[in-house]
Amino acid sequence: MKGPGRILLVFLLLAGCAKEPAPESSLGALSDPPEGFRQAEPGMTVKLPEDMGPHPEYRLEWWYLTANLQSAEGERFGVQWTLFRSGIRPGPFQEKAPGWKRNEIWLAHAALSRPQEHHFADRAARGGTAQAGVEVSPFKAWIDHWELESLDAETWQLVVDEGDFRYRLKIQPQRPVVLNGDGGFSAKSSAGGGSMYFSYPLQVTEGEIQIGDSVYAVTGQGWFDREWSSQYLKPEQEGWDWMALHLDDGRHLMLFRVRGLEDFYSATLVAADGTSRALDAEEFSMHPVQLRKSRFGEVPVAWGVKVPSVQLNLLVRSWPGDYWNPGTLRYWEGPVLVGGSHTGEGYLEMTGYEDDGSGT
Repeated sequence: MKGPGRILLVFLLLAGCAKEPAPESSLGALSDPPEGFRQAEPGMTVKLPEDMGPHPEYRLEWWYLTANLQSAEGERFGVQWTLFRSGIRPGPFQEKAPGWKRNEIWLAHAALSRPQEHHFADRAARGGTAQAGVEVSPFKAWIDHWELESLDAETWQLVVDEGDFRYRLKIQPQRPVVLNGDGGFSAKSSAGGGSMYFSYPLQVTEGEIQIGDSVYAVTGQGWFDREWSSQYLKPEQEGWDWMALHLDDGRHLMLFRVRGLEDFYSATLVAADGTSRALDAEEFSMHPVQLRKSRFGEVPVAWGVKVPSVQLNLLVRSWPGDYWNPGTLRYWEGPVLVGGSHTGEGYLEMTGYEDDGSGT
């Protein structure tokens, strides 16, 4: 999720890449911000366009995009692209000479899915080389030849080319910005701590996907997350479940659960006119209703989601197939279909379900 678990995932991956002394393996050792880094707190505000850019004074941040796509023939596809920045030392940095820096690490994940099929690739880069980075005006986020950039004031372009799959999409963020949590501060436990977190629903106005020798023209919709923090999972927290749902009546619903001794819930409802509001934990529910055995563990692939105040009683189902993103630390990231009181589509991300790798 674009929350505590994602922070932990990226920190552990990048701490190894940086060859810096790693913290103790206990989650408890990771629960507090590292010395010198800022931490997101209630009362902080989002400032745009500045907050589309990097925050070197924070430990971790990411630019995250998912999209549900369809070809003219009705074939369905899903796309995920995420760029992470991990600070080894707190910034801002004063660059004294060109070359590789030990101040920060960049990592990116790219995936392309369709029913019963999932492709994944990742990339890593050190700071200070121009191999990866983010610029605010005009907006551009890149690592090597993967990039998300603004073409004009209304349109972004996402480009990924990774051998067995590639995509080029033109995307329109749907304004106004969605501020998650309390004005952009998103709590991740009842004990305190969290991240700054804002989002945009997306329209994919045109695009092209290639898998092997097959090329498809596509359109669709999606979700963009922008998040930064310096804090990790609490000792008692073990994983998370996150969804971004797009309903056919024009509404969007983002919701997540951080699992632990006491589960923590948060959600944001976006109306068809673009206005949004955070939902209190008492206003909605999400619970698994079906499990699926997969190569890395048993995962909940069907969910009941209810928001009684706005007459939502949804059944959210993963596409058929296995949507684990493999790697040192694995997580499930795949498209879903929405049924029940309303229809729609979206994306589901889950962590903390993997077994020892032997399969089930």
